[in-house]
Amino acid sequence: MTKKAYLDPQTAYLQAAPAQYINEKDILKKAGAYVSEWGERVLISGGVRALKAAEKELTDSLDEYGIYWEKNVFKGEVSQSNINIIKEKAEEMNADLIIGVGGGKAIDTAKAAAEDLRLPVAAVPTIAATCAAGSAFAVVYTEDGQFERDYFMTQNPRLVMVDPKIIAEAPAKYLKSGILDSLAKWYEGKAVESGIENPSLETVVAMNLAEILYNKMRNQATTAVEQCENNELGLELKEIIDLNIYLTTIIQSLGQNTSRGAAAHGIHNGMTAISESHELLHGLKVGYGIIVQLYLEDKSQEYIDDVIDFFNQLGLVPSFKGLGLPFTEKNLKKIAAKSVNDTVMLKMPIKVTEEMIIEAMNEVEKG
Repeated sequence: MTKKAYLDPQTAYLQAAPAQYINEKDILKKAGAYVSEWGERVLISGGVRALKAAEKELTDSLDEYGIYWEKNVFKGEVSQSNINIIKEKAEEMNADLIIGVGGGKAIDTAKAAAEDLRLPVAAVPTIAATCAAGSAFAVVYTEDGQFERDYFMTQNPRLVMVDPKIIAEAPAKYLKSGILDSLAKWYEGKAVESGIENPSLETVVAMNLAEILYNKMRNQATTAVEQCENNELGLELKEIIDLNIYLTTIIQSLGQNTSRGAAAHGIHNGMTAISESHELLHGLKVGYGIIVQLYLEDKSQEYIDDVIDFFNQLGLVPSFKGLGLPFTEKNLKKIAAKSVNDTVMLKMPIKVTEEMIIEAMNEVEKG
């Protein structure tokens, strides 16, 4: 019997990006041409609203190319039970490709199922709230929405088809969330990089790209949000979609040691210990986590105030009050206890303690 080795996707090799990425109006009308390169029997999995936005054009094109497809309606969390549902349906129909349609939860669940089955996966994001559509990574939660584990995968999606018209017609809150999540690649990456004496070439490239992303966001994000709020597909919105999904994927892929999370995402994971936070979008919690991280890094108040002002323009008031969460000592302790030893928190260049996290969250609330 051939010996099989486990190669850790985090450390054994670099993964750059999806094999094929298209951001084009009405791209789903041509989906069959792209999908036919990867499979002939396809399981489509997505939420109700996402399927309403994308299903007809997608399936009409699959039919045109003679591609057999079945559908799974996704509900709930990126949980092991939902992953298993997709796996079972894919095996029953002998699928050779899984397509995730929707936001981060639907796409991450499809990716995880495909990874377990060693099938290729494609993504059709209908919102740009995270980089899930492009990344080789998912966060798995318990059924009640608490952070359970990170799932690092051996493959990025083979194909990502973005119709920016669909994203322009989605609520702007999702775009804002994606912008905040993308910005974390800069803030977290800079923090981690500061503790690396001789950064590798890929780390340097990742941080150079993160700086480009940061500058683009500062210059174009508010305009893109306005366009999305008015359901207008402008150049700025189209570029911000690319930043949220594609460039962010490349940054975290190249910056495995720097840009795959630090305190901001650690705080996000810790916040899942509070049930009231479960309905908040991922990027809002990460945005709050960025401000907590800046206090942990002992940044100047002037610097922090500038970041908060920018976040305010994006619709985030980074505080418990702004997020609508109960600010209690019990909740602070829950978050600190869950986040302090989180894998990404341990990437910080300083030793972070529960007391430091609680103190930083108190400072955020004062602001």
